[in-house]
Amino acid sequence: MTGRELPIWDVHQALIRPLQSGNRLVLVAPTGSGKTTQVPQMVLDGGLAGPKKVVVLQPRRVAARTVAARVAWERQTPLGQEVGYQVRFDDRTAPGTRISFLTEGVLLRRLQEDPGLQDIGALLFDEFHERNLLSDVALALAKRLQETTRPDLKIAVMSATLDAEPVAAYLGGCPIVVSEGTSWPVEVRYLDVPDERPVTEQASDAVEAIISSGAEGDILVFMPGMGEIQGTINALRAARLTERVALIPLHGELSPEDQDLAFATNPLRKVVIATNVAETSVTIDGIRHVVDGGLARVARYDAERGIGTLGLEPISRASADQRRGRAGRTAPGTCWRLWTESGHLNRADRNTPEIRRSDLAEVVLLLHSLGIRKAVGFDWLDKPDPQAVDRAEELLRLLGALRPSAEGEGGDDLTPVGRQMLRLPMHPRYSRMLVEAARHACVPAAALCAALVSGRDLLQRLGRDEKHISEARELFEGSALSDFYTLIRAYQFAKNNDFGHDRCRRYGINAKAAREVEQTFEQILEITRRHGLLREPPASPQGEKPAAVTPATPPPPAKPAADPLLRCLVAGFADQLAVRRDTGTLDCDLTGGRQGTLVRESVVQQERLMVVASIREVPGRGSGNLTLLGLATAAKREWLAELYPDQVTSRVEHLFDRGQKRVAAVRLIRFADLVIDHEHQREVDPEASARCLASAFLRGWFELPLLSHDLKQFIARVNLIAAASPDLEFPAFDPDALHRALTRAFHGMTLVKEAQAAHLREAFQAHLAPEQRAWLDELMPLSVPWPDGRKVKLTYPESPLDEDGETASPEAQMKLHECFPVKEHPHILEGKMPVKLWLCSPDGKRLEPTFNWPAFRTNTYPRIRGALSKKYPGVGWL
Repeated sequence: MTGRELPIWDVHQALIRPLQSGNRLVLVAPTGSGKTTQVPQMVLDGGLAGPKKVVVLQPRRVAARTVAARVAWERQTPLGQEVGYQVRFDDRTAPGTRISFLTEGVLLRRLQEDPGLQDIGALLFDEFHERNLLSDVALALAKRLQETTRPDLKIAVMSATLDAEPVAAYLGGCPIVVSEGTSWPVEVRYLDVPDERPVTEQASDAVEAIISSGAEGDILVFMPGMGEIQGTINALRAARLTERVALIPLHGELSPEDQDLAFATNPLRKVVIATNVAETSVTIDGIRHVVDGGLARVARYDAERGIGTLGLEPISRASADQRRGRAGRTAPGTCWRLWTESGHLNRADRNTPEIRRSDLAEVVLLLHSLGIRKAVGFDWLDKPDPQAVDRAEELLRLLGALRPSAEGEGGDDLTPVGRQMLRLPMHPRYSRMLVEAARHACVPAAALCAALVSGRDLLQRLGRDEKHISEARELFEGSALSDFYTLIRAYQFAKNNDFGHDRCRRYGINAKAAREVEQTFEQILEITRRHGLLREPPASPQGEKPAAVTPATPPPPAKPAADPLLRCLVAGFADQLAVRRDTGTLDCDLTGGRQGTLVRESVVQQERLMVVASIREVPGRGSGNLTLLGLATAAKREWLAELYPDQVTSRVEHLFDRGQKRVAAVRLIRFADLVIDHEHQREVDPEASARCLASAFLRGWFELPLLSHDLKQFIARVNLIAAASPDLEFPAFDPDALHRALTRAFHGMTLVKEAQAAHLREAFQAHLAPEQRAWLDELMPLSVPWPDGRKVKLTYPESPLDEDGETASPEAQMKLHECFPVKEHPHILEGKMPVKLWLCSPDGKRLEPTFNWPAFRTNTYPRIRGALSKKYPGVGWL
């Protein structure tokens, strides 16, 4: 089918007219309709971009590259001339390129350099339903640009499964064009019952069933990641398939040449096992069957804890529909969903927009560069989590990129450091590290560290049966000051061995990741050179040509030109400062009240203070999760004070030592909210010490034998009268009042044994004015008179409210037969509050409470008198 025969051409005029008369459009067109390849050509050939470029934003590098190649082929032009693409590490465009397929990050970097996008005439957002963070940011900025200085800029938002109305409303009620397409029917098959086996085994069985049924056509299998892709391939190799097939992986980490195998013709039936890169934009000819594992790895950012997680989650129904559409492109097909139909109904309707689950630091800094100082109030399609914005702004302030506005209007201003960071298109932690490196002439080393931490893991995580790799890896461990030195030496080893797969694998090195590090490293160096941060030629990261490393010759010791590089790492990751709790554990406290455990393979085992570049959450024992800290670098208190003087504070505090049972005065040195050091003081402030003892007692850390029953009753009486008669204005003993009373009692004391001998009554009675103490004895007495002349003791409840939330009453206890002389029920509080009278048997056992003795004697007593007479004869029951 040629481009002009694709269904999208049925709505050609409906697409062109709104962009001729206006500048915005939302297009909904099904998978296979041709929107990705044809609409950019319609816009260019229709003159809608004028002499400028048509830029198509793609969520994935694979799609940008393959779609550009397809469009260039259709237009009979070499790729990289009229039609090109630009993704990370790969720019196939020329000055005369008219249609460019870009990933969103490339566009945002271009926005920093050219805020007006002067060479772009039309901006097309493809597969917008995926709602990537950067696509949301790019759309918001393009809309703002269009509404200010570039009303000529054309914007089109395109997708197969987009909920179009909210997007059109966001774009000012722009037209919505719907292409029905002409896809073939796809039969959807579900599991009858849930299958608990690994999804790789289930997928292998489904592929085997398709082949055994005699159905023709290639097969596309969706798996959540590279591990599951390989597991499926292994399962299929072990299966007894009735025909030979080509098992082809497809994911974003493959080389372009390896990715092309999925799209190339093959004499064998193709079974392509892919991540969700094959879900959108990319068309694989010949696919007639889809096997959907129903899972995806989803990155989420916990703004409250400042931790990013990557977990397996069920895909949404919209994603499932997108995947199903891959099977009906050229002929009827089947879609095998590895979950039940009832389970399908319980899935989310659509994907959660990434802006609601991502770290926003880089975005917030970008917005500041464009004069947008309040990210929460920006005109978003979907508002980000305010807590995530706050966390991003806190990080940027800590790194010195932002400071509170001098104009007092709220929001923050960019600092000179922040402006330097903006020139480096990367996460603010890495850009801050490089800004610091420029001051210490170690930009190449810092650039390599940024490259090492920004991509995939260079060293594979070790299993129990990989002792040989563990022993080989020890060759890379030289300095105990930073795990980055280990990575640097491993990278140099890979480079010296031409990134050979077999050689690297023997040492637990991911050769492809090492090659990507090389590309990122060179790219960062070029950026730093372009912006004047790097003036020396980029030799080795440590300033010399690395020696070859062989098993027979251990690698040279990593020479810490240490302090400068370590300082740069501390500068970049200061918000992830960690303090070991003690030398016997790898458990650490971090800023923000977080905790974590240093990974066992870290070489930074002897340092108490460190920064960590990696914080990840993994399932722990039981139902909880474990926070693991990796890529550690030793830090020094003086570095933090020099780098971030506003964040380092020193204050004398009085702390209770539970082991010594005493108060100690300690000078605590904090970075942000994290205690990083302490110094014991000789002098103790008597008032502060008393407050500390009071807090320790209220937390239950020691007991007070002299806090007698009478004193507790005094507190209960005060609290009851305060609740029952607020008009009398008695101050209740709330926790603060208790703390003040104890502080008065403990004044000048530092030891628990001194507090336990303290005279408490005067301190607690001082809570009331003298006249209030007299009123208390009158209105809340300790006893009530009895007809025979006795005083019956009252017991006041600890809480002034009962279980129903009503005002409680004090209790008295009397034997029932001794109550016969009582004519009126006893009351307190000037007759307003009845006493809760517990009636007891002659042997003192409680029978029943009453708040009205005369009514009880008249109504209830006659019914129980007989039973009491039999059980307690001779008492004289009236």
